[in-house]
Amino acid sequence: MERRVLGKGLDALIPRKEIIKENDLVYLPLQKIKPSPYQPRTEVDQQELNELTQSIKEKGLIQPIVVRRKGEDYQVVAGHRRFNAAKSLGINELPVLIKELSDKDTLIYAMVENIQRKDLNPLEEALGFKRLHDEFGLTHEAIGALVGKDKTSVSNTLRLLKLPGEIRDALKKGLINRSQARTLLGLEDPKKQRILFYKILQEKTSVREIEDRVRKTSAKKRTSDPFVVDLEEKLRKALGTKVQIHNKKNNSGKITIMYYNLNDLERIIKQIQ
Repeated sequence: MERRVLGKGLDALIPRKEIIKENDLVYLPLQKIKPSPYQPRTEVDQQELNELTQSIKEKGLIQPIVVRRKGEDYQVVAGHRRFNAAKSLGINELPVLIKELSDKDTLIYAMVENIQRKDLNPLEEALGFKRLHDEFGLTHEAIGALVGKDKTSVSNTLRLLKLPGEIRDALKKGLINRSQARTLLGLEDPKKQRILFYKILQEKTSVREIEDRVRKTSAKKRTSDPFVVDLEEKLRKALGTKVQIHNKKNNSGKITIMYYNLNDLERIIKQIQ
């Protein structure tokens, strides 16, 4: 039976007819199977792993793992937790599906599988996108097509890597969410990002409150003209998003209107119309 996969680019990478057919299933000795350096998931929930191990102990390994040939051995492409759980139980032989994949395709396959299962935290997703861009030269648009996301989402996810280390760690551990972290990027100064970050942890600040604080801090830095600040506030309320007026000495300038996804952009355009 065919399995529906995420991202229109993956069907071209792995033809539908090759995805999970009974005659693809083979059994390999555990010692022939190795972990992959292209696994984007770095954080493992120990409780989830323990539950999976117990399930395999009671019912066996029902779902095969996906591997690729690498020299005389095989590398895990998808199913690292099942592999580790089976290994801890001392299972000698595992059911696998063998795919012929390049390094790039291996990372894409693993990214898609983890995104489908929602197993990646925002930082893991960003690091995976960065590898696709840096190591394999994929554009943000190409990455989005492969993993089922739009170009803007990919770009916004990659921007999370610009945050200071302690904020990235908090994002990885789930102490702050993607929206909160993304809003902190509105402050260019890492010191100010850290100050607001610790306030978020202490006060459980909402995204809207963070946006207000970022806006006020940015406004103080850019201008002392109360007229410009007042205009920004009126535009923010009218459009329901962050707005910045960049006024030059000759009274020319530009207006920056922030949006966070394509639906948000469409909403703002309707407001302006």
